[in-house]
Amino acid sequence: MRRTLTVQPIILTVVWLILFSVVIGCGSEPSLEKQISGTWNRIQGNGTVDINLINDPKSVVIDGHAYKAVIEKTDKGSFTTLVKVEIEAGKTEVWSIRQVWDDNGSTFKLAFRHNGTQETLVPTGQS
Repeated sequence: MRRTLTVQPIILTVVWLILFSVVIGCGSEPSLEKQISGTWNRIQGNGTVDINLINDPKSVVIDGHAYKAVIEKTDKGSFTTLVKVEIEAGKTEVWSIRQVWDDNGSTFKLAFRHNGTQETLVPTGQS
């Protein structure tokens, strides 16, 4: 009888650890910064935008011009990342990069606000 009482807490602990591991493992999706990092085509006009918010130094490269970037805020609810960039001679601006998902939720474009303009970016290979 005593042996049964000591085995039961051990079994419960093992079951709890397994369930906890499954929940944590299933809940890992790429961060918003990782999802939007990469090379994007500009819909308006030609050119590309390279976004690197994963590796240091973080940067946004627009048509070959590199801007140092610092992540100011990420709002997962609105799929938006605010990035502070150095535009010239120590001046900074906050740029907005927002995911715009398609109707079935499988792909997205980026709404990119910078330098007082807004444009739509699509993954390389789309136009």
